[in-house]
Amino acid sequence: DIGPMEAESVPKFLNSEFLTECLRTEFRNQNIVIESYKTSRAAPPGYTFISCPLRVQVSFKHHTEDSVIHFISLIVKSEPHEGQIKDKTDPIHLSEPVFYSKFVPEIYNLSSTQLVPKSFFSPRFFTVVLEDLREQGFQNANKTKMLDLEHSRLYFKTAATLHALSFVVNKNNPSILETIGKEKFYDNGLDISIIIKSHIRNGLKCLSECTEKIERFKKYSKLLKDSITTLWDMLVEALKPSTVLNTLNQGDPWTANMMFKYDEEGNVCDIRLLDFQLLRYGSPVNDLVFFIWTSATHEVRSNRLDELYHFYVETFNKALRELNFNEAISYEFIRNEERRLSPLALYLMAGMPPFNCDNSVTDMEPFFYQENEDEEAQNIYRKYYDEQFCSYHVPRYLEQMESVGVFNYLQQCSQLRN
Repeated sequence: DIGPMEAESVPKFLNSEFLTECLRTEFRNQNIVIESYKTSRAAPPGYTFISCPLRVQVSFKHHTEDSVIHFISLIVKSEPHEGQIKDKTDPIHLSEPVFYSKFVPEIYNLSSTQLVPKSFFSPRFFTVVLEDLREQGFQNANKTKMLDLEHSRLYFKTAATLHALSFVVNKNNPSILETIGKEKFYDNGLDISIIIKSHIRNGLKCLSECTEKIERFKKYSKLLKDSITTLWDMLVEALKPSTVLNTLNQGDPWTANMMFKYDEEGNVCDIRLLDFQLLRYGSPVNDLVFFIWTSATHEVRSNRLDELYHFYVETFNKALRELNFNEAISYEFIRNEERRLSPLALYLMAGMPPFNCDNSVTDMEPFFYQENEDEEAQNIYRKYYDEQFCSYHVPRYLEQMESVGVFNYLQQCSQLRN
């Protein structure tokens, strides 16, 4: 358990009236009364940055005269209350409420497969109320350990299903994806881009210095250093919709944004995707690349991508066939998109270490500064690019990027610019 919340850190709106309205509407019973409730953090520090998820354990009666007290545990997610992260992320908070209120009912009209937590009525538009998956035995995976093949297969299956269903929803009702699918991060007109640029600048600086010291890969250190000034524009271009096929993307499917369930033998058997604030309408491969470079183990990245991509194609096409759609994707489409998304792979590899390690960063504020003003951010990156990370992890990441053609793609882009 994360422990109870300090009274001042619980948002003012979260009170008996809010919970009463939520449960009365959800259960269609205007006589429900709240007996008591207890609030605690729903996620450890470093697992969420642009929302404040709280676990609210509620005791209630169906009627004032009832002697039976019922119990329900809810997750209440609201926008940050203060700081630059609040100011810069205001445009993002529309996506998740619309995702649950408009998009999820559409996909459940098409399929009974459970992909996401059940949502409850919320009296506040920008606040999402969800079932507490922990009550069903779901748990967060440890983001520092990365996800093995079985976890990755489960994610790829769920992503393929979500992507295929969203493809059909978009055919039937394009206005929903137009509303929630606008780019939230990788766009020159967005204030939040300052964070991405800080990660690029500081992550690539550390990565290029580290690469310079590795005999086998030092030939790439200049390419990495040069990418500091070009990678942002490449990301903006790469994350525009595909010319071939587009779906709704979760946007940031990493370990912290999913929960898993395990059977009695300890084998992973089920998954739910969480967090839909960074939804994007674009190539489905955006999500796959994001997951692979933030959440999969080295073994999966080195040896299992072929298998996972074939499995994804099979699952996606089967889901469309079952809904009587003739469209299909190919393995070649996935590989071509993966290549086009090389800038995303590099950005995630270089930028994620402070968020994926033990004692990871819990605050985004240091990354809200321009070049030459961000000494604190630079020091944070240096701390995580330590001896162990540079000697064990970096050579493996470099080998994997070389293997999928990231460096080759960057070199070709560099030649075209020159």
